Amino acid sequence: MAQEYCGEEPDRKDLPANIRRLTIAVLDNLDQGSRDKTLDQGEKRLLSSAGARLLRLWRSTLKDESNNQTVAGPKESSRL
Repeated sequence: MAQEYCGEEPDRKDLPANIRRLTIAVLDNLDQGSRDKTLDQGEKRLLSSAGARLLRLWRSTLKDESNNQTVAGPKESSRL
């Protein structure tokens, strides 16, 4: 699936913040829906699964970012 970015490629440094924001939104929806009992079991499973995947993706992105800074060194990491 191709995505369009309105002429601008998103900056890689924004990726962890964007994933974090999406993760918080998904987990908040799951929490609110569970409390209000407005979600059925399928929706709960779907949001739980999406939240878990987003948390793994966030952790993986932060780990990759950390590895890139370690490999590139302090001077090179500012250019990434």
